[in-house]
Amino acid sequence: MNATHATIRQIAGLYGFDVVGVSSGAPLEDALEPLRAWCDQGYEGEMGYLSRDPPQRADARTLLKQVRSVISLAVNYWHPAPPFEAEARYGRVARYAWGRDYHDVLLPRLEALGKALADALPGASRSRAACDHSPFLERAAAVRAGLGFFGKNTCLLMPRKGSWWFLGEVLLDVELPPTEPVRTDHCGTCTDCLTACPTEAFVEPFVLDARRCISYLTIELKGPIPHEHRAGLGPWIFGCDVCQDVCPFNRFAQQAPWPELAPEQGVGPRLDLLEVLALKDDAAFAARFQDTPLLRPGRRGLLRNAAVVARNVEATAAVPLLERLAREDPEPLIRGHALWALAGLDDDAARRAAEVSRTDDDPFVREEAGAVL
Repeated sequence: MNATHATIRQIAGLYGFDVVGVSSGAPLEDALEPLRAWCDQGYEGEMGYLSRDPPQRADARTLLKQVRSVISLAVNYWHPAPPFEAEARYGRVARYAWGRDYHDVLLPRLEALGKALADALPGASRSRAACDHSPFLERAAAVRAGLGFFGKNTCLLMPRKGSWWFLGEVLLDVELPPTEPVRTDHCGTCTDCLTACPTEAFVEPFVLDARRCISYLTIELKGPIPHEHRAGLGPWIFGCDVCQDVCPFNRFAQQAPWPELAPEQGVGPRLDLLEVLALKDDAAFAARFQDTPLLRPGRRGLLRNAAVVARNVEATAAVPLLERLAREDPEPLIRGHALWALAGLDDDAARRAAEVSRTDDDPFVREEAGAVL
């Protein structure tokens, strides 16, 4: 380790970052063609922002015009938990969303780190922090900086550390010596992640069709969840961890040191479906999930998910709530999915709700009602 890297690691450690790599600020040309090919296949689904101007996403100058170096950092978010049990009542939450919203946790520290590095490194004067929501291919930058390699499940895998890591970047206007990338394809012949996916979202190794991915379906998708994927959601009400849970590299997982990411700081590993389905309006939803990643799909998206999961886990106690939602909720997305859930939980309740909904103003709701009747 040279003196510059030692200085960067020492300062980063003061802000809680213990995985650090450095790469050039030059455009990520190697990542550009795969991104274009992926978007050309439509695999991004409704995430149209990924297909808008791919060269911009591969160029750190989009974030800092004077950038010469990119410092990639990673934060462990793994916490242990008992094996998930649905108990005909609960939906499962992806591990990254158990605590506080990581954007709110990481970004202030990254910004403070950027200022500290700009002050400490000779020739540096400007910095810019980024974390996930910026238009930048941060996984490709992390690979270039030597943090890890792309796994067949498209996650960044770190040798002897696994994939339960948030990524962030600090861009600087000074040229720094790069750290060495990981040269080996460590996945080898393993295909555990590909075969375990409940919705068969992997087209081939290293290629994910987001339109079939449970994380996409429960978080990014704004409209109805396609019928052919609803059962595949299983208990997942928000996100999915299956391809990471089965990855052999994650046997190295260690408990995260940042208290803000602990389950007790947010919603934890599972949600009570009855509690979610009882959230009557956006204000109640926002109050319940304030400062957590679960705000992202909004009330309409999370209750849509909860209705699907309720049927999947046979949550018969949710039938009265689902019947009320099917008849009365102002959101057609929720009314339609509540009808679908009822059809798998209580035939009589489903038919009662469908009789009311067969003349609904919304065509999606009428279609779901017709399927029940």
